[in-house]
Amino acid sequence: MTRTTGGPERPAAPERAVASHAPGGAEETDGPGEHVLGGGPPAQLYLPTDWLNFLEDGDDQGAARRRYERLLTEIFPHMPAAGHREIVEGLMLWRDRLWTEGFLAHGVICVPAEGEDRAALWQILVAAMKLPATSGELDTSTLMQRMAGGSELDHLTHVEKYQTEMGLGLGMIGRPPLTLPGGGTVPGDGGEPRRCGMASALSYAPGAEFGILAVGVSLDPEQDRQLAMMVALIAGRSRLVTDEPEAARENDAATGTAPEAGTRAGPRAFAG
Repeated sequence: MTRTTGGPERPAAPERAVASHAPGGAEETDGPGEHVLGGGPPAQLYLPTDWLNFLEDGDDQGAARRRYERLLTEIFPHMPAAGHREIVEGLMLWRDRLWTEGFLAHGVICVPAEGEDRAALWQILVAAMKLPATSGELDTSTLMQRMAGGSELDHLTHVEKYQTEMGLGLGMIGRPPLTLPGGGTVPGDGGEPRRCGMASALSYAPGAEFGILAVGVSLDPEQDRQLAMMVALIAGRSRLVTDEPEAARENDAATGTAPEAGTRAGPRAFAG
């Protein structure tokens, strides 16, 4: 794999992509209650150019499978073909679940240790998020900041408001314990739970129905602020395209082609 950015080094210039989703879930009966993630208008995403994005191919499953196959051949050239096929099938299950649930990007950033720089392994998820209905006189960022700061999320270390391309933003940093399936925690030194770094950022326009949520996790808790800068940049420079014809025009201008009728526009790189 090529050396990616987002760890000890400065991130590479991000790119934009257009993506849209139907409300989260393959069927309207997928679970009780209202879907919070997924749905909403198409998103114009501001993403790193040199990370592995599992959802880069949008709803084109064939393209995604071929990309995974090429990647595994490069990473594990001596692995038997049966091993490649097994891993690809697992990646396809994970990727299809994310796409069906309405996620727009799932990026992996892997930076090996070099000199005094520590290794970095980050994962970042991006999705449209349905916002709670509020009065126009209410400062949603202030409300959410107070709720987060006064919640039982004792792992949070910092909550901050900031300006975004859509208008308002809220960022959070924390060091939650690593949990195991079933609810247990991973033990660390001294019997204390081992912790990871976490950062999230929500960007939205005042009074909007949807915003863009980016959530990142780092295996090294000491990299939480570096991770937060990347997450805040992704959420802060991305935006939702509320005018469907506008999204289609931008998509066509970048790629020279239009999405097929009846399909969702998957992530497509475009200049700007």
